[in-house]
Amino acid sequence: MKQFFTLLISLLFVTYLFAQTRTTIANGNWTVPTTWDCMCVPTPGSTVVINHTVTLTSDWGQPSGSITINASGSLIQDATPRAFGQSGGSFSNAGFVRISKMAFSGGNLINSGVIESVDSLYLATSIANDGSITSNNLFNSSVLTNNNTINGINFFNNSTFQNSTSGSIQFENHFNNSITTNDGFMTFSYYTNAGKIYNNLTGSISVNNNCTNGDTINHDAHWYNNGATTIGNSFTNIDTLDALISNNKFCVYNNSANLGKVIGLVNFCDISSMTFDLNSGIISASVIFCQSDCFVSVSENKIALNINIFPNPVKESLTINLNNNLVENIQILDILGKVVYSEKVNSNNEIIILRNNIPAGLYVLKANTADKSFTSKVLLE
Repeated sequence: MKQFFTLLISLLFVTYLFAQTRTTIANGNWTVPTTWDCMCVPTPGSTVVINHTVTLTSDWGQPSGSITINASGSLIQDATPRAFGQSGGSFSNAGFVRISKMAFSGGNLINSGVIESVDSLYLATSIANDGSITSNNLFNSSVLTNNNTINGINFFNNSTFQNSTSGSIQFENHFNNSITTNDGFMTFSYYTNAGKIYNNLTGSISVNNNCTNGDTINHDAHWYNNGATTIGNSFTNIDTLDALISNNKFCVYNNSANLGKVIGLVNFCDISSMTFDLNSGIISASVIFCQSDCFVSVSENKIALNINIFPNPVKESLTINLNNNLVENIQILDILGKVVYSEKVNSNNEIIILRNNIPAGLYVLKANTADKSFTSKVLLE
C-alpha cells in the first residue's frame, strides 16, 4: 500500500510539473531553457505564455494545455519550414505567428493578432478571427468566423464560414462546398459555389474572373444573393440562383449562362446583353433584369452617344472618337466601381488616353455630355 501511495504521489508531482505555466523572460529558441522563467523547456501539454519572440527549431504538437501569445509576443519558425499541430487545449494569439504548416484538429483557437506566411492552415476546430490571417492554402472543416481580414491563394470551405460586416476576405481561388454566410466583403479571382451561400444585404462579393454556381454531382447548390455580386468575366449557373429581397444586384461583365434555375427576386444584369447570353434552364417571372446600376447606371444608356473606341483590348493607349459629341468628362472604373481614371475634356474631337500604370483587367469607360452618356467595357491587357 505504501508503494502505491508513493507511486501516486510521484504521478501527481509529474502532472503538477507538466501543468505548470511556462512564461518567456527573453527572446530565444523554444528548446533553450534560458528563454523560460522555469529555466526548463515546455513540453506538450504545458501552459505556455509568450511575451517575447520564440523560435521553433523543430515541429511541435500540442495535445492539451495552452499556448497564449500576448501582443508583445511572437512564435516564428527558423530558416527551415516547420509544422505545428493542436489536437486539444487552446491556442490564443494576440501577437505574431509565422509557421509554414498549421493544423488545428481540436481544442480552442482564437486570433486577434497576426498569423501570416502560412503555407497551409487546416481548421477542424472553431475559430473566431479578430485579427489578420494570411495562408496560401486554407481548409476549413469546422466553424470559421471572420471579423477582420483573411487573405491567401486557395480557400476550401467544407463546413461553416461566416464573414461578418467587418470581415474582409481575399483569395485567388475559393471553393465553397458547404455553407457560407457573407455580411462583409469577399474578393476572389475564381469562385465556385457547390454548397449554399447567403450573401446578405450588407454583403459584397467580387469575382474578378470566372464564377460557377453548381454541384455537378448532387445539383443542390443554392446562391441566395440579397446583397451585391459582381462577376468580372463569365458566370455559369448550374443549380439555383435566388434572392429573398428586391434590393440586390448580380452583375456580370462578360458571358453568362443559366443551365439551372433563377428564382425569387433576383436582379440580374449581364452588362453586354442585359440578360443571360445562354438560357437552357428556368427563369422565374419574378426575376428582373438590369434594374440596379451595376456600378454603371443602365438608365444612362437609354440616351446613348455615338462614340467609337479603339483598340479594344488595350495595350498602351485608347483612342476615343467623339463624332462631334461635346463630351464634358471621361471616366474609367474598375469592376468594383472605383474610378481609376478621370479627365475633364470639353471636346468633340478625338481623345487619346494613355494607359500608364492602370493594371490589366476589365474596366468600364464612361463619357458624359450635359444630358447624354456613353458606356463601354474596356479590356486592358
